[in-house]
Amino acid sequence: MKLQRFSRSFLALGGAVLPAVLAFACHTTEEPRPGVAKKGTASTADPLPPPFDAGVVPDAAGLPEGPYACGAPPVSTAPFTKAALLGATADCAAYHLCRFANAAHVLRTTVDAEAKDGTKESRALAQLAWQRAMDEWSHSALFQFGPVADKATDKYHGRSLRTLVHAWPDTSRCQVETQVVLKGYQGGFDLVFPSSRGLFALEYLLYYPGTDTACSASSQAGGAWASLVGDAQTKAKRDYAVAAAGDLVAQADTLRKVWAPDGENFKAKLLAFDGYGNEQEALNVVAWSMFYVEQEVKDLKLGSYAGFQTAPPNPETAFARVDIENIRTNLRAFRELYAGCGAAGEGLGFDDWLVASGNGALAKELLDLYTQAQAAADAFPPFYQASPQQFADLYLKIRPLANLLKTQLFGSGSPLNLKLPASAASDTD
Repeated sequence: MKLQRFSRSFLALGGAVLPAVLAFACHTTEEPRPGVAKKGTASTADPLPPPFDAGVVPDAAGLPEGPYACGAPPVSTAPFTKAALLGATADCAAYHLCRFANAAHVLRTTVDAEAKDGTKESRALAQLAWQRAMDEWSHSALFQFGPVADKATDKYHGRSLRTLVHAWPDTSRCQVETQVVLKGYQGGFDLVFPSSRGLFALEYLLYYPGTDTACSASSQAGGAWASLVGDAQTKAKRDYAVAAAGDLVAQADTLRKVWAPDGENFKAKLLAFDGYGNEQEALNVVAWSMFYVEQEVKDLKLGSYAGFQTAPPNPETAFARVDIENIRTNLRAFRELYAGCGAAGEGLGFDDWLVASGNGALAKELLDLYTQAQAAADAFPPFYQASPQQFADLYLKIRPLANLLKTQLFGSGSPLNLKLPASAASDTD
């Protein structure tokens, strides 16, 4: 039986959070990329109110700059070698995490200003900063190898650092509200579950307009929430937003340092396939990142809406409603990993490996299917405006790309000898 994504983050948290969670992690399977439930009738979730509207158009010029010089996208012009491909992929991952770190710093600045000023302009600017941070993270999400990855994805170096930034799909509105009302975070974020931290917590705090709680009235948090009203509730939410934004910056800086030459310099480890045993295994783990399109985008983000998953929809951004924007960015990041880190896919990627091995036709077919998926996502309306048929159509535009990855690029017939993740091997969709 496959593990549900609910368990994936908690099972692979490494040494970051609660001892109880760590104890749970002892049961982590070594199977990479646990799968998800399949095939069922689409369920519907209780609708949330529209996002909080500050009523003004934010002035993007009012956003500060981040502290790091990330430069332009790294576009490798080196001829294909396996080492050059690993290096190019490492550079692209580092570039995006640098940009995310900048976005996290900007978000913290705007959240601090919003807590201090409390104006409609400050709220709108903080929302804009959150959107930009979310977009940067949607790029980084495709590069799930090394310390950023869950242990289930990269059993050699995974430390689940991504979970502390954006724990979706294992997020909990009640857990955020528990922090707001009981203020456990004041004892340190090591005591705060990932489900109530990071981009999800800030999304709720900046966008959710309601004053109710998702916690049970019989719970400690639910009981305390009843007495947290008016200005006191507003202040408590702002206080947690400031703290959560500070924690997000700390996690983003940690991720940047993973790749920084003066930090952990994980690129050097990857090039030496340190811990992976050999170059091919390092390439396997890096290449598995492409399955984000199959498992997270197709199955988790679209499957329930399209009627191909049994679980109820679990939108990535229920409060800000930028789910389709995230998918568009996820797909562009797929191209950066597959074809090259340039804005239009320039550079060294796995397609170059296919061409070098005499499989140019497969390289082109994969790129054509990506282009089809990207075009469909770019034309898709906001989720809250889309019909079930539109969701099914988009799902079926992305599925051919996912299927070709599973059946041609990976597995026993792979021309590159790339292993298929165990979860994908048992996935017949």
